[in-house]
Amino acid sequence: MNLRQRDIVETNFLLPNGEMKPHFAIVVSNNELIEEEGIIYLVLISSKEYHPEYCFEITNDMITSLTLSKKSCVKCHIITSTLDRFIFTKVGAVKKKYFDDIVDKIISSIF
Repeated sequence: MNLRQRDIVETNFLLPNGEMKPHFAIVVSNNELIEEEGIIYLVLISSKEYHPEYCFEITNDMITSLTLSKKSCVKCHIITSTLDRFIFTKVGAVKKKYFDDIVDKIISSIF
């Protein structure tokens, strides 16, 4: 699968409680890392707003191709790495101007 930074994918995501569950996620790895190393870093999208201080609300006007059926947020403190073989499908992408805001929130949430 040809993945790029800002893509929205569906994959099993290891949740903080240890459970694996399919979720949408945003590819945050830069394209060179994906191409050269095959490593894909993802940030979770969820409809649950636990720890709202680490959430970034995402709406349908911020993304392409995908329509979110519930109010959703990017969980900026829940990031994982995976390989493309563990990604089920690519479903859309985050528009560039919103992706930059998400990255800023990830940085402030983690560092």
